[in-house]
Amino acid sequence: MKETQFAPGAPVEAEKVPSAERKEKRPTEIVTARGSVYRYLPDGRTQRFKTKTGELNEPQDTLVFIPPFEMIGAKAAELYPDIFRGIENGLQFDEVLLGYAQLHGRTMRVVDENSSELRGNEEVRNAGRVFVQFIDRDDPKNSFVLPVSKDPKAGYNTFDTRKFIDEDGELKRERHIGNKVVEVKYAEE
Repeated sequence: MKETQFAPGAPVEAEKVPSAERKEKRPTEIVTARGSVYRYLPDGRTQRFKTKTGELNEPQDTLVFIPPFEMIGAKAAELYPDIFRGIENGLQFDEVLLGYAQLHGRTMRVVDENSSELRGNEEVRNAGRVFVQFIDRDDPKNSFVLPVSKDPKAGYNTFDTRKFIDEDGELKRERHIGNKVVEVKYAEE
């Protein structure tokens, strides 16, 4: 097995799912551990329905899946010791990641192996390797990158994002790290 590097441009073991197989099985819905349902829309975006509250969120441009701590935690700690030092379990790992989705001065972007931003699900599907960049604008040494999956997998956390113009005419980015995937429904072909 090849050694996995997280940084775009570095060698990374390819996903095990052949592209021909990936094209045959396109997901239509994804259900998370807390009951949220992500639906793929005809225009290629996804939309999350929060079952507990009955809330239907705005459609998101991009949806990818963050591997669980058990799969990438040790390598993340090795590559980014200042960020992941002392992280011993999935809850602590998730807290670090959530800080980039929720705290001012931090953000997240879905990128390819050339660090080019992927702005929609179709760009994600057509990309080679896909990563999420965790960016700390106030302290760039706290920025890092992790590999993610294009395809939903049980146990992986959802990450969805969109850009939009707010009521003041300002460009904004919404980002959301969701719960773990528990079920994936596919189109019947």
